[in-house]
Amino acid sequence: MPKSCTCCPGRPTPALMAELLQALRQRGLDTGAALRTLRQLVLERLLCLDCDEQAPLQHISQTMTELAELALQTACVQVQSDLQAQHGAPIGPHGEPAQLWVIGMGKLGARELNVSSDIDLIYVYDQDGETTGNDQGRGRISNQEFFAKMVKAVYTLVGDTTEHGIVFR
Repeated sequence: MPKSCTCCPGRPTPALMAELLQALRQRGLDTGAALRTLRQLVLERLLCLDCDEQAPLQHISQTMTELAELALQTACVQVQSDLQAQHGAPIGPHGEPAQLWVIGMGKLGARELNVSSDIDLIYVYDQDGETTGNDQGRGRISNQEFFAKMVKAVYTLVGDTTEHGIVFR
């Protein structure tokens, strides 16, 4: 008979997942590796909840959706920080900050992700303009270029398969 999972009772909450992610990063894992390892830990716990404790499907879906939201938020913050160091902040024509929004479609938008779901995303930004440039005033690019680079990097951070696995397809 398989051993029951009792190391972390209950469903992984967003706060617990954020705490685990932080602990993984403090152990020296980069953001991508930490997110992939976090996914493995969450999936292991969900397997125990599903098979050993017959958890409701809603708990599994809710946890997977919250994991995707945390992963996307973490990836966006990391990538935006990296790009701003290189190109400065994206601003609109009147000097106001330009923003990128990530819209979850399909099962993510409905908050019904399962353990094998992919995530369908739409990315939009609010205004044209250009970045402020780096500390030396160089590296300015259009907001369109900035956000295109950001989307590509977020996709890589979350969607590429590495030796640590994948976060979400």
